[in-house]
This record gives sequence, structure tokens and C-alpha cells, in this order.
Amino acid sequence: MAKTQPLAVSQQPAPDEQDKRSPGSFADLALFAPGGPFESYPGAAMVVGRNGLVLGANADAAALAGLLRSDPPQELLAAIEAALYGKSAQVNPLLVRSRSQFGGLDDVEAAGGISAAGDSATGRRQASGGDAPVEQALDVAVLPWVEGAAALLLGRDVTLERSLRAALVESRQRYKDLVEISSDFSWETDADGDFTFVSPRGALGYAASEIAGKSGRSLLADPQGLSPFSVTSAISEQECWVRDADGENVCLLVTALPLTTAEGAWGGARGLCRDVTDLRSQEVARAGAHHRERLLGHILRMVRDQIEPDRMLATAASSLLPALPASGAVIHSKSEDGGMIAAAVAGEAVPEAMLAAQVEAVLKGAVEVETGDETGVALSLATQYEGEINGVATVWRCEGTRAWQAEDLFVLREVVTQLGLANRQLVRQEELERLSATDPLTGLLNRRSFTEALEARFDWARKRGSSAALFYIDLDNFKQVNDRFGHQAGDDVLLRVTEILRAHIRNRDVAARLGGDEFALFFDDMSADAVAGKAKELLKASEQLKAQSGSPEHPLGFSLGIAAWDPGSQESLNSLAERADTAMYAAKRRGRAALKSPQQLA
Repeated sequence: MAKTQPLAVSQQPAPDEQDKRSPGSFADLALFAPGGPFESYPGAAMVVGRNGLVLGANADAAALAGLLRSDPPQELLAAIEAALYGKSAQVNPLLVRSRSQFGGLDDVEAAGGISAAGDSATGRRQASGGDAPVEQALDVAVLPWVEGAAALLLGRDVTLERSLRAALVESRQRYKDLVEISSDFSWETDADGDFTFVSPRGALGYAASEIAGKSGRSLLADPQGLSPFSVTSAISEQECWVRDADGENVCLLVTALPLTTAEGAWGGARGLCRDVTDLRSQEVARAGAHHRERLLGHILRMVRDQIEPDRMLATAASSLLPALPASGAVIHSKSEDGGMIAAAVAGEAVPEAMLAAQVEAVLKGAVEVETGDETGVALSLATQYEGEINGVATVWRCEGTRAWQAEDLFVLREVVTQLGLANRQLVRQEELERLSATDPLTGLLNRRSFTEALEARFDWARKRGSSAALFYIDLDNFKQVNDRFGHQAGDDVLLRVTEILRAHIRNRDVAARLGGDEFALFFDDMSADAVAGKAKELLKASEQLKAQSGSPEHPLGFSLGIAAWDPGSQESLNSLAERADTAMYAAKRRGRAALKSPQQLA
């Protein structure tokens, strides 16, 4: 071992501080000189007098000497004081921390947490960086020396030992942390497959004490299956279904190794388990959602490919049958009177009473209605547009099929969103058709629609062999109303004429405004006498218009041209229309409120 150089003592005791019992005794001791007794001591060696005066030290005691010169820990001073009174003491360990990075001297901390005498330990550490890294750790023995006149400090460097111990503790903690975060629980079984160890926090809803000694096979959802808790060869993330403390199925990923005895025989297994039940459930849910989305996309594409709203509804109803599956489907649209009209039907007929109850519930504000009885189960969802219910979609499953599931409701809800738009488009189409077929002021059929309706009704009367009559009506002195009072007054007259006509026709009769102040009526299944009576009724009612006349000299009234049709004749519709038109102009020529005589109607 290399010779240590004696440490120069920077602080010598003053003459009055020398030990009075043995003056000059330390000067004669060449303890640390070459060949001295502490020259080859394998560690720190130092002699300290009273009041912590360093009397001598070897090179390894540099930290201790520097500490005692500056600000020694109270625990070290207490040990030196005890040695001066003849009692040995220990300071284990004495920690030397670096303060160079903080611009100060080395910091030495005793095991008791005291870092310096005079100032508090906390204050010193805060001032100098008490969390600085430990550069050296010493176990220091303090012994009486020269009959209590001094203390001998012998220090053993335990820095490496302490570092190794800390590294071992850290490594064990790291391993423990990694095991805990990589699994839900760890375990070990014996040769009988019984648990001899389970993580302290327990597993599968059992406390560790409850599962210890329990058979691994007893946890399996299928007790006859292979048990990963008794493996004879290594497995990695093998999926296994077990039952937890509540009897619920749990999916575990098991990684395990077999254990062998000193003689090489199989003695059990050790492994880690991770609960992946939620993950598996999510995978199943994602697969189901993907299937539903594909199915829904197919249905919606089929529906959207239809341009006409009524065909959209029909396609949707027929598509829902195989998609859900359903035995029958009915789609209702809201009518103008606030009721519901079946716009599309597919599959088996839904029981009438049940369907009516479902629709009635939606009309009262229900958004989803499910009803079941011995015949089956029906599910109805309201279709909506901009938050307003405009129809009902009903699907039906007959007896013996499964009840409606969450995935069925998901598909139907998505389809219903499209049906709400289709119902809205259907209403708008009907509105457009009605507007295109009617006069915008009076709401009566316009000339084009009247011509189409007249052809259908005349053909129907001819096939049935029933009599009919065509009335052409022209207002007398209507121009004077417009000229004197303006077009608004003229419109009021036309609306009043409309009221008169509606009041004197049946539901099956056809009324139209042909243009301007010209109107037309068609009556079927009406005899000649009834036609003459109807004409007189209209002329009598037209007297109400006089109050809206342009002047007393030009009273408002009707000129009627009537052509009655005999089913025994072969007269065409064109001929009938020409006779009615001719009769109306003849009445105009004879004067206002004129009517051809009944003898001229045939």
C-alpha cells in the first residue's frame, strides 16, 4: 500500500490551550510522520484535542480535518467530547456532500441529519444545497486518546458499499414497479397447481389471503380446459377466461414459466396476468359497430339512390326487413289534417290494433315506442324534420323471434333520420303538385288540372252509364269592380265566388277557375231536373255578389252555360265542353244573370 503523506495541521493549539495534564505530549508523538503508527492505516485517521482542534491527521482524513476547521456537525462534536471523557463513540455514517456547484465548501452531514455546528442543519442545507450528491460516506469511530487528553478518529470509507446497497434497493424497487405496471397481478403455484403466492393487492376481486391456497383450475371459466397456472413450458400472453369473485367472466393474458426443484423435477409455475376483458369487449363492440355501419351505409345508399320521396320510403321499408331482420315494416307520413297516412308497407302485416296504438303514441309526443304481446313485438320511432315529428317508422317481429336489441335500435335510429328528410320531401312534393294543380288565389283546380280531372271523371261516368253535367260560369260586370275599386277588391270577389261554389257542390264534384272571372263545375250521377235545380241555386246565391258591385248600374252576377250529358248518347267530352261554352256565351248575350232554359240543356 502506498505511503500516505501526513496532513499539515493548519491550526495548532495556543500555549494556554495545551493539555495541562501532559504539556507538550503531542509534540513528541510522530503519529502521522513517515514510519509512524498511522502511516499505513487504510482509512482516515486523525487526533483531535479539546474544542475540536485538529492535532494531526493523515491524507485520507482531509474531509474530516476540513470539516472540523470550518463547521463540524454537532453529532461529531458530541462523540469527540465523549472520547475526551473516556468514552468511545460512533458516527455512522458521516456523509460528505459536494457544494462546489453552489460556490461553497464541501458539506459534511452526520447520520442524525446535522450538517454543521452553530447554524441549524436545515439552514445550512438550504444555504448550500443540502440535496447535493454525496461524494463520500464514512463510518467514524471516536476513541479516547492519551488518557482523555485527546480523541482519536478512525474513519472507514463506506461510499462504495453504500452506493451498492442503494443501487440494489433501487434495482429491486424498479423490478417491483415494472412487474406491477406490466400486469394486474403476479402469482406462483406449487406442484399441485395451488397458489402459493399472489400479489399483495390480490386478484380477480379476491384478497391475497383468499386466493392463496386456492386451486388455479378452480378459477377457470371452463374447468376442463388447459390451465395456464400449471404450465410445464413457457407461455407468453396466452388468452384465458376465468371467473372473478362475483362470478363474472374475465379475460386474462397470461405469461408464465415453469418452476423446477433442485433435483430438476417440475414444481409449479410462476407468472403474470393482465386483465383484458374491457379490451376484448371494446374489440367486439368495434366489430359490431363496423358491421352496423356497413349495413346502415348499404341501406342509406339504396334509399338515397331513389329520387322520388315515395320511392325512398318504399325502398327503406323493404330494406329494413333483411337488415334488422324484421317480419314487417310500415312507414307513415303526417297528413295535412295532423293524422298519419301509411306511405310504405313491406313484409308481413303488423297487427292493426298494435300498429294503431304505436302511431297514436307517437302523435301524442313519444319518440320511441315498443309494444309486445303473444303475437310478437313492434318497435316504432318517430321521424322528424327540424325537431318536428312528421311520420312514424314501425318494424315488427312475429312471435318466436328475438326481442329488439340495442344494435337494432341503432340501425333504425340512423335510418329514421333519413326518413324524416324523405317525409319532408314527400310533403313538399305534394304541396308542389297541389300548387301546380290549383289556382293560387282560390285554391280551385286550374285549367290544366281541371281538364285532366274532367277526362277521368267523364270516362268513369261513361263506363258506369251515369248522367253528368258541365257548368261554365262567367261573372257579369266584374271589370267595373277592378276599374273602380282596384284588383284587391276584384280578388275579394273571386274568393267570395269560390265560397259560393264550394257551398253548392258535393265532395266528389269538381270545381275549377279557368282564368280571369271564368269558372267551371262538373257533376256526375245527376239527372236533368237536378241539374236545373242546381243552376237555380247558384243563380240565387250569386245575388250575394251585388253588394260588391262596381256600381248599381253594373251589378255583379253569374252567367251560366250548362251542358247535360245523357249516357245513352255517344257524345264526346269535347262536344260536351263546346256546348257548355256556347251556352255560356249565349247567356251573356241575353244579358247578365241569364241561363239557358232547361229545354235547351240536353
